[in-house]
Amino acid sequence: MWRNYFKISFRNLQKRKLYAGINLLGLTVALVSFLAISLYIYHEWSYDRMYSDSERIFKINQEFISGGEKQLVGTSPSILPVVLREEFTEVEKATLVFDLGIFSSAMIDAGQGNQEESKFAFTDEFFFDVFDFKLLAGQKTGLLQNPFEMVLTKSTAERLFGSVANAIEKPLKVDGRDYQVKGVMEDFPSNSHLEFDFLASFKTHRHGKEPEWSPSNYYNYVKLKPGVSVADFEKNLAEMVDRYLGSDQEQYGFQTDFYTQAVTSIHTGDPNLSPIKPGINLKYLYIFGVVALLLIMIGVINYVNLATAEATERNKEVGLRKVMGATQSQLFGQFVSESMILTAASLFISLVVIYTLSPIISDWVEVPLQMELLGSPVGLVFLAGVLLAVGFFSGAYPSLILSRMEPIRALGNKIKLGGGAWVRKSLVVFQFFVSMGLLISTFVVKSQLDFMREVTLGYDREQLVAISYPYQSRTKMPAIKEEMKRTGAAVSVAQAADMPIHIKAGYKIFPGGDNQRELMITGYAVDPDLVSTLNLQLLAGDNFTESDIQRNQMEDGSEEFPILLNESAVREMGWTAEEAVGKRINLGYMSNSIIKGVIGDFYFNSLHQKVGPLVIFHDPMEANVLLIKLPAGDPANHLAALEKIWKEQVPDRPFNPQFVDQAYANLYASEERSSLVFTIFAGIAVFIACIGLFGLVSYVALRRTREISIRKVLGATPADVLSVLALDFMKLLGISSLLAIAFGLWFSKNWLQDFANQTTIGWAPYVLAIATVLILAMLTIFYRTWKVYRVNPSQTLKSE
Repeated sequence: MWRNYFKISFRNLQKRKLYAGINLLGLTVALVSFLAISLYIYHEWSYDRMYSDSERIFKINQEFISGGEKQLVGTSPSILPVVLREEFTEVEKATLVFDLGIFSSAMIDAGQGNQEESKFAFTDEFFFDVFDFKLLAGQKTGLLQNPFEMVLTKSTAERLFGSVANAIEKPLKVDGRDYQVKGVMEDFPSNSHLEFDFLASFKTHRHGKEPEWSPSNYYNYVKLKPGVSVADFEKNLAEMVDRYLGSDQEQYGFQTDFYTQAVTSIHTGDPNLSPIKPGINLKYLYIFGVVALLLIMIGVINYVNLATAEATERNKEVGLRKVMGATQSQLFGQFVSESMILTAASLFISLVVIYTLSPIISDWVEVPLQMELLGSPVGLVFLAGVLLAVGFFSGAYPSLILSRMEPIRALGNKIKLGGGAWVRKSLVVFQFFVSMGLLISTFVVKSQLDFMREVTLGYDREQLVAISYPYQSRTKMPAIKEEMKRTGAAVSVAQAADMPIHIKAGYKIFPGGDNQRELMITGYAVDPDLVSTLNLQLLAGDNFTESDIQRNQMEDGSEEFPILLNESAVREMGWTAEEAVGKRINLGYMSNSIIKGVIGDFYFNSLHQKVGPLVIFHDPMEANVLLIKLPAGDPANHLAALEKIWKEQVPDRPFNPQFVDQAYANLYASEERSSLVFTIFAGIAVFIACIGLFGLVSYVALRRTREISIRKVLGATPADVLSVLALDFMKLLGISSLLAIAFGLWFSKNWLQDFANQTTIGWAPYVLAIATVLILAMLTIFYRTWKVYRVNPSQTLKSE
């Protein structure tokens, strides 16, 4: 029976080529989009699920509370894993990772000279017990137990030593110190939040030899025993804090707590926890999932609309089949088989397209699409589910309408398709509502991104270059600065602890001096040239001078120590900029700090956050970045001059400048990808909707060919005919526009709430999106109408 269904369906599809072609194109484009988004979502969702018992692995985050303010950070003390292993019976294993790249890069010499590497971390011998990455060569037990041991990833071993086997037991210099390669592991997967090329023994590090409760610079992980309650474990963490830090908290007036974060939620978790690898907002994945389903729905709607519109053309076929004894279920099966054949063909073409385009798509979204998943047992079941669902839902409603026709009415051309017209119009409204809604979303996202690119940050990032350097080279920096300015390669040069786009160090202002407020504050170690290099606005007071005492020169904390505060910090303490100058505040061991000047607020973190309080110290010995303001004009010549100076002064370290404006743009890589996804799939939605509209208009025009011919004979112009055919569709598009505006208002509110600094969304995105869709729809209707209008009336009226 089914064999006959498919045979007849093939014949019908071959006979109605326009119908089949439009549906095939619409479904193929929808399925390609659906599969691409599904693979992207799966990749982002699958982060850190490859470890054995990943549901029992947690990262330990730390919260600081002071003066009623809370600050949650993704790192914690180096002693924490030791205490967890020794004192917590519910802990199976605990390890830590110290990401050196947070502070500086490492200089690696494998015998071919120094190379600068940023993906370098220290970890302990328990790392591979918690994260069971595959070891390809070297010792399998006791790895990283001893100082100056190292594990390389496969690609790093091949890059430095030619092969995995050649790397084992080879010496490697790191910042001039000798290490030995003891193992080679597989490369970190693209869906792991850990991303390093080098893992060195933490016992080489001073806190690996003597772990302490401060500083909190380490990513700590714990693997709990089976059956352990996370809530009970966190309760024991609170007791540990009281046991070890209770007296310090009471003495210094702060509170700290430790919280667990499932390793599988790190990638989609709070970006303010400074994950090792940039994550993604979980909300974006939900949005992309909805977009994927909407695109499939639009493709299905095309099929339903065209099939119901064409139902009147198949009335005689249905009547004859029923007269010959065909039951309703048999007719239903035959018509569903047509949709199944079209869906199967579309799915096959989609797989060919997505396999072909996967490298391009991966480059666009900067995520590798795991195409092998589609060939796995789970992938095949997924594809079969897609085929059955899309094929059935595409064909079910039209099949039901066609199979329920009464034979006498069908053969007599007196059919009436019940609610078919109403359903068809509703589906057209939904199609174009989705298309307009996605376009509005695209323009809203783009507006916020444009705002972030163009917003005045409070400092000048144009022609600003950053070069990082290790602590070992800090004594050379004053001479390098002077040489860069003397040769004209730089207008101004400053030393700073970070690039101004992301200042990380946290401090606390205690009650004391002229201030009785207690607040958390970000600290920035710099030299006196920072203000002029960044072109910061000095609102009151004076900048640092070379004669000012530096923080590293302080002995007992009693010296008068000059600082600069930003507007937000001054405002928090209840002063104006002018009133703040000369005031004394308590910054812990810098208890006798005097406010020398007040600078205007500038954005020193992502625009997701508001500008907070900032204190700037005179402390170039704690800096590890040179900020260089280039002269106007082509930067290539100036960079070449800077490189020459750098190689003369620091011959053992490569010259790797980074433009600050580019680094700033990288902060919003996730939003940029979202914008790209919205743009691509909004365009696809409009395309699918328009080809569906083309098919509908084609059928309507063909059914009204005689009417159009009569109108033409009576003197109707193309505009008259267009108005007749377009009026009903334009009403439907008008309803779609109203729904899209309502959706756009909701989307704007929810999208922008993640940004502390928001653009103002006017009516332009709505007008532009709706106008774009309306113009394309009108062009589609006009093209098809013109084709019918051009037919000679004598050909269509000769049978009358």
